[in-house]
Amino acid sequence: MRSRAALAILALSLAGAAAGSPPEAPPWWRKLAVVGLDGAPLVPDGRRIVVVFLSQECPVSNAYIPVLNKLASDFSGRGFAFVGAYVDPEAGLPALREHARAYAISFTTADDRGHGLVRAASATLTPEAVIFSGEGAVLYRGRIDDRVGDLGFARPAAAHNDLRDVLEAIAAGKSGPFPPQPGFGCFIPEPVRS
Repeated sequence: MRSRAALAILALSLAGAAAGSPPEAPPWWRKLAVVGLDGAPLVPDGRRIVVVFLSQECPVSNAYIPVLNKLASDFSGRGFAFVGAYVDPEAGLPALREHARAYAISFTTADDRGHGLVRAASATLTPEAVIFSGEGAVLYRGRIDDRVGDLGFARPAAAHNDLRDVLEAIAAGKSGPFPPQPGFGCFIPEPVRS
């Protein structure tokens, strides 16, 4: 009887330790070796990963940060992990950290100056959003909304909130993939070759 009680206590303590352990990145994400701006491996905490490609030099990208902060706040508790991927290969980490701080980016930021995420997502612009399933399939790639239209003109407000609409659809159980929406922004620069 005593050994059964000891086994039950051990099983409960192991289950509790597993429940409190940090999340593990899916295999496809680990293969990309994504790191945060601190150089540590980045482990997103969500069933789906929303990667938004950012550039500290792109005014369109910078203008969308408040919208992205709001989306991250609204959807992080619904199974989505938001990651802002900095893609400028010539930027230094101190400048990227300062940019994230100065613009009060509220979601996780990644160092993608080597373009691993850019290649995985086939991204071409900042800001461009890509939603990955837990298995690494691209569910959506495209604009955040249509506030900035063709040729770079800006509307006072967006008429179509594409990223929010797709996030709502996925949260409601739709599986996708969803049609890509072309956006406007700054082209992602080519990586530096040594």
